[in-house]
Amino acid sequence: MRIKRLKLSGFKSFVEPAELRIEPGLTGVVGPNGCGKSNLLEAIRWVMGESSPKSMRGGGMEDVIFAGTATRPPRDFAEVVLHCDTGDNDSELEVVRRIERGAGSAYRVNGRDVRAKDVSLVFADAATGAHSPALVSQGKIAAVIAAKPAERRMMLEEAAGIAGLHVRRKDAEQKLRATEANLARLEDLMGQLDAQIGSLRRQARAAERYKALSDKIKVAEARLIFARWRDAAAAAEAARAEAQGAEARVAEAQAAMKAAQDAQHAAANALAEARDELADRRDDAGAHGHRMAQLTSQLEAAEEKLKDLDRQHQRLEEDRGDADRLTRDAAEALARLERELADGEEALVADEKRRPVIAAALDDADRNLRAAEIALANATAAQAGVEAEWRVADAELSQAQQRLSRLEAEARRQAELADSLTREGDPLEALARAEQARDAAVTALAAARTALEGQQARKSELQAARDEASSALASARAELAGVEREHGALVRDRDARAKQAAGKHGRVALDAVRAAPGYERALAAVLGRDAKAPLGPAQQGDGRFWTGAEAPTAVAGSLAAHVSQCPDELKARLALVHVADADDGRALGPGEWLVTKGGRIRRWDGFVSQGEGAAEAARLEAENRLTALEAELPALRSTAEAAEARAQAVTAELSELQLGVIASERGLAAAADAERAALRALDQAEAAKARIEARRAELAASASDLAEQRGQAEAERKAAEARRAELPDPATGRAQLAAAQARHDAARQGLQSATAGLAAHDQALA
Repeated sequence: MRIKRLKLSGFKSFVEPAELRIEPGLTGVVGPNGCGKSNLLEAIRWVMGESSPKSMRGGGMEDVIFAGTATRPPRDFAEVVLHCDTGDNDSELEVVRRIERGAGSAYRVNGRDVRAKDVSLVFADAATGAHSPALVSQGKIAAVIAAKPAERRMMLEEAAGIAGLHVRRKDAEQKLRATEANLARLEDLMGQLDAQIGSLRRQARAAERYKALSDKIKVAEARLIFARWRDAAAAAEAARAEAQGAEARVAEAQAAMKAAQDAQHAAANALAEARDELADRRDDAGAHGHRMAQLTSQLEAAEEKLKDLDRQHQRLEEDRGDADRLTRDAAEALARLERELADGEEALVADEKRRPVIAAALDDADRNLRAAEIALANATAAQAGVEAEWRVADAELSQAQQRLSRLEAEARRQAELADSLTREGDPLEALARAEQARDAAVTALAAARTALEGQQARKSELQAARDEASSALASARAELAGVEREHGALVRDRDARAKQAAGKHGRVALDAVRAAPGYERALAAVLGRDAKAPLGPAQQGDGRFWTGAEAPTAVAGSLAAHVSQCPDELKARLALVHVADADDGRALGPGEWLVTKGGRIRRWDGFVSQGEGAAEAARLEAENRLTALEAELPALRSTAEAAEARAQAVTAELSELQLGVIASERGLAAAADAERAALRALDQAEAAKARIEARRAELAASASDLAEQRGQAEAERKAAEARRAELPDPATGRAQLAAAQARHDAARQGLQSATAGLAAHDQALA
């Protein structure tokens, strides 16, 4: 079976109808996390009949329906359609599974409604299904690797295409067990019915008496009903006469009632007119009262307005007094301001006369400050030039000394490196030791690999032997379990019959006879319904009994020769019975019977019967089968025990070998690590040799270069010392700069004093 197409609608994240086509070859589905790749595999498993919500990553099966988002409403159903190519004359299989909220799932196969079991059986016949190993989900690879032998067997059976047969076998076994239970129940019912026949006969006689008495009772009840009817008819006539008198009295009462109603109607009309007049008077009184209320409210409003006007007149009188007082205060303030203005004008004339003197002093202070600033700037620039030249000279001298120090330190470091290279030893000796270690590691690795290959070959042989022993053990156990199950069912059936027979008096004929294999139907047909009759003397009451009689001389080929266990009471019945594979039409003497192995009977008197005694034959066959199973069980148990011992021995040896293989694998890994370590050591030795040789060459070249650089640095240091000796002393420049700074500060203070005097004069003028 090959899957061709998969259609989804409303299934998990596939809210819109989507279709996945699986073309011939390799089909891959790729995408980021959460895009729905796993939902495709779950859709295939779901349409194949998956019934576990946990396998679908949900709490309930309705969780596969699209649950909605912030922008899309949820769906009410989900549907998955799977199209497959069965490979049978290019026929195509269409499987549809649909689920609705609150309604459950429904399946259709090629347009027909089917059960979930039918869908599972279809895929099981095709060696696949919802739990097939062909559907590999996350974590399934590890589960397959760690599978037990029984689980591996299930995988192989499914790969072989016999999983459907196992399903059908299980159904058939369940039906067979149900049929066996029904047969046992039927036999119990037959026994109960035989026991109830006598009581039913007594009940039949009682029913006949009940029927006769019922007829008599019906006649008596009819007579009683007739008498009651006659009395009721007389009572009805008397009631009719009384009813006619009552009707006359009712007519008189109705006439009186009509007259009273007319009088009541006239009184009601008069009362209505009086009520209308009263209503008009009440309306007039209400209108006059309303007009009086309006006039009262207008009077109150006029009085309130008059009070408001009085309050406003009083407030205006108070405001006029306040305005007169404010006018007097303003006239006094105006006279005082005129006197102060005359005094200020006299002081301003005097200050204007002193202003030229203050302005001349301010100009002199400003000129002195500018001259001091120029002198300070010149002194600062000269001092900065001198100090800059000194700093340049000091920097050159410092750089020359630092360079000389670095060169001396580099020379010491190179000398130390040369000493360290000498102390590291000869690289050729280290390289030779690394090559010897590598050769030893390669030899050990080859030996470990050879030992491991031998152990793995033995392991494969033991695994094959273990699988063979496991298969043999499983077959033996299955056969033994089937025989034991059948034997147990037969034993329980026999015990149930024995328990049922224990409550009766004596044994029945069927429990006392045993026929040879193949002759059960013949014996059951000959005994017929008499097979359940008890053996022994006749008892009190009705019934059928085997009391026994002297057996005549048995005919040639008598059925008695094939009855291994026969009570004396039945020997006379079986002595004259011929048995054959088929009715050959032979002549029968008086009292002789002919019975076939299939259960067909022909008697000497021409009576023929066919198909009777099926239940009795089944019991006889069950007894023979129980005897045969009891004989087979010891050999089967021995075979199963031997297979189990063989499987345990192979498993134990395989476990020991597995430990050895693990140890060998660890030794091989250690040898491989040792080989890699030796190769790394060899590489390191070769690299160290090349590095030391290159380093020595570099040190030789660096030594000559350092000597040349050291001479140059020494010449640069001497030139820097000579240039610094030619520069003037910066202390003299710093003294001159301090004097210029003092003159500048004095000029600034004079300017500030003149400025403050001028500001005070201007403020006074203002």
